[in-house]
Amino acid sequence: MRNATPQIGHGIYTAADASRILKIPYPKANYWFNYYAKQKLSNTTDYIYHFEVKNIIAVNFLTLIEMYVFYALKEKGVRTSKIIEAHTAMSDLLQTAYPFAKEDIYVNNKSLLFGSDDQLITADKNLQIVIVQVLKTFISKVHFNDDRVAKKFYPLGKEKCVVVNPENQFGQPVIDGTNILAETIYNLSRGGDSHEYIAKLYDITANQVSDAIEFAKAA
Repeated sequence: MRNATPQIGHGIYTAADASRILKIPYPKANYWFNYYAKQKLSNTTDYIYHFEVKNIIAVNFLTLIEMYVFYALKEKGVRTSKIIEAHTAMSDLLQTAYPFAKEDIYVNNKSLLFGSDDQLITADKNLQIVIVQVLKTFISKVHFNDDRVAKKFYPLGKEKCVVVNPENQFGQPVIDGTNILAETIYNLSRGGDSHEYIAKLYDITANQVSDAIEFAKAA
């Protein structure tokens, strides 16, 4: 069985981090970490998705993205059993432990889910519609690398500058193209510093300051 391990550039996220970044209630995020990341998914793909940092369960960036897709599907009313079934089928077909983090699930969703005689998922028109709806939102917030694997996540959408990039600050939300944490900008603003002063202090734009504050306020 292959293991996920904490590595520089892969991101390190606890349930609290996932709750803040993905805007998922902490109890749900914590349950997902302890049940799905720690147990259920490993039983279907023969891959260990979690690791421990100071006795706290954590996951990497790709597992964080998988969690985002999982809960997006849940919010659309897709049953957990169907999501796990889809994950298992896609993992086998794409030969990856992280099928929900692959761009292929958007580009080729019909053939992946319903076009193959040996596919594990029963054709379901309503399910297909829901998955396509979810993946359209997914694609608008994720930047993929040349291997069509999720590389960056823009929690407010790509039109905003806050990004979750596992290569910066261990994957904590930063202003795109910098190592400036969104939380740092927010704390300065809460302390009474003006947007203009913060922008000058960090050599960024007022819009970047606003985006960081918008993200942090919603967390």
